[in-house]
Amino acid sequence: MDLDIEVARLRLLKADYQSQRYRLEDDLLTHYPAQIKATAERIAGIEKDMALYQEHKEKAVEIEPTLIGDGETAGAATVTAHFPGMTVNGVEYTEKEPAAKALIEATKTYNDKSDAPFGKYMGFDMKLSFSSMDKKFSLLLRGHMTYQVELGMDTFGNITRINNALADLPKRLDGAKSQLETLYTQQEAAKQELEKPFTLLDELKEKETRLALLNAELNIDGEGGLDVMNDADERTESEPEQADDFDDDETEAYDYEPAYSAAASKSAKPSLMDGIRAWDAGKQQSDPGKKSAEHNI
Repeated sequence: MDLDIEVARLRLLKADYQSQRYRLEDDLLTHYPAQIKATAERIAGIEKDMALYQEHKEKAVEIEPTLIGDGETAGAATVTAHFPGMTVNGVEYTEKEPAAKALIEATKTYNDKSDAPFGKYMGFDMKLSFSSMDKKFSLLLRGHMTYQVELGMDTFGNITRINNALADLPKRLDGAKSQLETLYTQQEAAKQELEKPFTLLDELKEKETRLALLNAELNIDGEGGLDVMNDADERTESEPEQADDFDDDETEAYDYEPAYSAAASKSAKPSLMDGIRAWDAGKQQSDPGKKSAEHNI
């Protein structure tokens, strides 16, 4: 029983090892390549969006030289950033306040069945999204990638949130690059893990062999039970009792004792086949004329 339990435990560990190998093979074949490709495309998209944002940002900046004294131009300059303009539902707004109000009005006429952009800002298309769970609107800025900005009901706060989301593009790029490095590290670790063998394989084979031999011994009588003839002491004690069950003639005709004793002296614990052969030998040595005794046996 202990050996059987140990073999079952080792087989369970082997099954877990094989299951883990299948998962690693699937990760190396599909998961990591797909994730690496998607992350690399995301990095390229963010880089293009950063360039797009920088281009429109520069157009919204005015640089005025500072004059000092006799009209000579000093080295300092005044930098003024103005509103870059926003298009909402086909109307172009050059001032921040009207654009912010138009953005809020657009949420009141939102149609969740429409997937078309309703406006444009800093070169990015604008779309609305509504969360029925949170009961909140979000603005989706679409360049080469899509960026989500939660909208509120304050007039200028939405413009500020949009500008902050675009200004955070370098942070998004760093995060994507870090994710790509992590994926490459995990992919390499998976390759190394896949090369590791099942360290308990030899122990499992050895114990499976022992268990098979033991099961063969325990089932040698062909009926799944123990071979009681393997116990020499119990057999010897039972012989006189068996002899008392026959009369003198039957005992003399059977002549079982000499043959059996010869088989017993050959091995202290004879197998079942040895006992059968000894019994056959006893039959051959017995008086062939006394068939009634053989019939009784």
